[in-house]
Formats: sequence, structure tokens, C-alpha cells
Amino acid sequence: MLSPSKHLDLDRSVLRVSSIVLDALRKRRVLSHDRIVKLIRDRVGDDGDVVIAPALSFLYLLGRLEYHVKNDSFEYLES
Repeated sequence: MLSPSKHLDLDRSVLRVSSIVLDALRKRRVLSHDRIVKLIRDRVGDDGDVVIAPALSFLYLLGRLEYHVKNDSFEYLES
């Protein structure tokens, strides 16, 4: 588990990465996993790789996205 500490870089936090993914999904509706990884690497840097899976899990638990195994893609769900 990624827990907060006083040394946490907020640019590489689960909430920041989740907001980047959610913003991209709102615009495109469906994104592949590879495209999400590339987006996070471009915006956050290579250190963002560690946070991608927890960020996607966080959004899934909130009911904001759905994973499609067949296409290896994520779809934005409206609330």
C-alpha cells in the first residue's frame, strides 16, 4: 500500500494520477492501458509507473471506469 508521508511528492500521488486519467477518459471515453501508461509517463515521468495500478484501482472502486478485458481498455462511466 502506498501511504502518505511528509516526503510524498504530490505530483506522483494516487490522487494526481487518478485526476489525469479521469480527465483523459472524460475527453476520449475509452483508452487502452498502453495509452494510459504513455500519458502518465509523459505528464508525471517514469516515477509515475508505480502509481498507475493503484490509481486505476481507485477509480474502479469509485465506479468511474470499467475495464474491458477483450480490448485491454478502460471506459469512462458517468455517475
